[in-house]
Amino acid sequence: MLFSSTISSNLSIGSIEEFSLESNQSYERRIQVYYPFSKVIDEKTKFIIMNDGEELFDGADSYNDKAWNIDKGFLKIKEQGYEGSNIIIITIDSAKRETTQIFNESRRFSEYFPNETIEYFEDGMKKKLYKSLIGKKEFDHPNFIVKTLIPFLENKFNTNLDKTNLGIIGASMGSLSALNTVIENPNLFGFVGCISTHWIGIKPSVYFLRLLNLDSEENKTFGDTVSTEAVIKYVKNNAEKLEGIRIYFDHGSEGLDSFYPEPQIRVNEILDAKGISYKYEVFEGHAHDAKFFGERFKDIVLHLVKE
Repeated sequence: MLFSSTISSNLSIGSIEEFSLESNQSYERRIQVYYPFSKVIDEKTKFIIMNDGEELFDGADSYNDKAWNIDKGFLKIKEQGYEGSNIIIITIDSAKRETTQIFNESRRFSEYFPNETIEYFEDGMKKKLYKSLIGKKEFDHPNFIVKTLIPFLENKFNTNLDKTNLGIIGASMGSLSALNTVIENPNLFGFVGCISTHWIGIKPSVYFLRLLNLDSEENKTFGDTVSTEAVIKYVKNNAEKLEGIRIYFDHGSEGLDSFYPEPQIRVNEILDAKGISYKYEVFEGHAHDAKFFGERFKDIVLHLVKE
């Protein structure tokens, strides 16, 4: 574990501590602990783990120079006089891309795709490809959270993390991974925020083009039926595990988000049939973009941590 200095100069409110933890892969993973209001830890403190940490504060850290700017959301919360529990945000950078002249491995998709859903693929070449390329121990993101990150946090804060004080939020593939993490560890998490969940997967042909550095705007995928069906079957077979957990879903209406309503409604119907409560929002005019995720963030957090 390596430490870096506290960061506060570029934030609208609060401060950040940075750490590096050994990950399932061959490099250390940056962890940012963000204190928007206070560093005081007590029985009311809520801890929120967030995927895609490199996109949350500073666009210079992200692959496309865009950021959610969640610190601005917390500034608005303070200005509105929110008097609820103290909140600590723990962000995890997504998997690094390994880029060479020939090979460009899209590790983020591999890491965030739920390994458990591969068993729901029909037998065939696609299932074999997913097992060999994605279903690896090194891409088991929930395992990193549970076996490495949470013990580190419990030691750092001298507290126990469980469903009374711990939740997780993600967007797109990070959202799918957040839900997967909670389903596999229902006794650890009390809430989950799923923003513009990428239920629809990616076509293998496009994935391989990315591996070979040949992907382009024209080759962008709008879904893979096999992986979508597998994910939905996975949720259906494990929905009971979500009982008693506060759940939030949303999506926009533009661009990639316009493909999410149909699978999201199917998931909603599964939860309805099982008597699982959740909140579902649709944001007209919002696209699949960090700007819009950040605009929604404040209200999502307040919903998830309310007593």
